[in-house]
Amino acid sequence: MDETQTVIDAFEPAMMALLPADGEPVHAETLLSLCLADGLLEVLEWSREGTGADPQASMWLSCLRWYRLVTGHLPEVAPQPPQRPSDYALELILRAGGLTLTDGSADASLRGLASGQMAYPTDPPQPEHDDDDALTRVVPISLVPYVEAETRAKWADEAICLTHGHPRLREQARQRARTPVSDQQPEPHRHELLATVVADLAQRWRGVTLP
Repeated sequence: MDETQTVIDAFEPAMMALLPADGEPVHAETLLSLCLADGLLEVLEWSREGTGADPQASMWLSCLRWYRLVTGHLPEVAPQPPQRPSDYALELILRAGGLTLTDGSADASLRGLASGQMAYPTDPPQPEHDDDDALTRVVPISLVPYVEAETRAKWADEAICLTHGHPRLREQARQRARTPVSDQQPEPHRHELLATVVADLAQRWRGVTLP
């Protein structure tokens, strides 16, 4: 099996490994990672069609979808991103009471996105905020096939700087993005409804990334 196939096959188990067990609350950053993965999938879809896309802007729109998912609205001056399948499914689950968020787990990233303006690595919104939970968003970035390691590292830095900015956190993100996650074996009894969302996302991911 070649390296590209290994990376593609690693996507679903790596994303499943982020999920809590059934009945446990869900960290908000886990939902952000799912939204961001669907945003990256959109970039891959456009690329396959021969259309250029800005990965940083796509990741930011994904974060705005997550903001809307968690709060029910967007920041006042933010654009209105169209829904993607994952955030739509997550909204249905959340509004139906099918999951609960870990208390306070969305606070830091919500603050980072609250201006409604896209942030850049040159001026992150919370330059001293250091929160390892934000590194979960690097998982899907590390598994984008056909992209050089240094490009993935750049995307990871941009993704972190949409909400955070501590130098240690940014360096950790870059390092993790250079090495695709592999050999992830999710624990049994993952959150059933979220596992359905991941399975759908993984099916669409494979459909776009397989040669």
